[in-house]
Amino acid sequence: MITNEELLARVAEAAEADPDADAEVDWVRHQRPAKNPTAVYSVRIPVDRIEELRQLAAGRGVQPTALIRTWVLAQLDAAKGGDEEARKWENDVRATIDHLRSLLDERTA
Repeated sequence: MITNEELLARVAEAAEADPDADAEVDWVRHQRPAKNPTAVYSVRIPVDRIEELRQLAAGRGVQPTALIRTWVLAQLDAAKGGDEEARKWENDVRATIDHLRSLLDERTA
């Protein structure tokens, strides 16, 4: 079985040899189908917010698409209705933030 690195090397070599010709490459299919198949969905985001998204994702050490996916899935889970655990978690996070703010206020006063 050919590795991804070998496949990429063969494609690059063929492209460099004759950039106008179609490279003949033996593509390798996955042996097993994905457990949770995914689909691509296009989303329009204002251009002036894209850099903001990129910086936020970089700060978290993830790709912007992964951050978008995480947010969308979290919102879908929350929108199911009756997602009490998610609401409890959100309330706990908010309470922790409020507590940390009060501690910070005490230190700076």
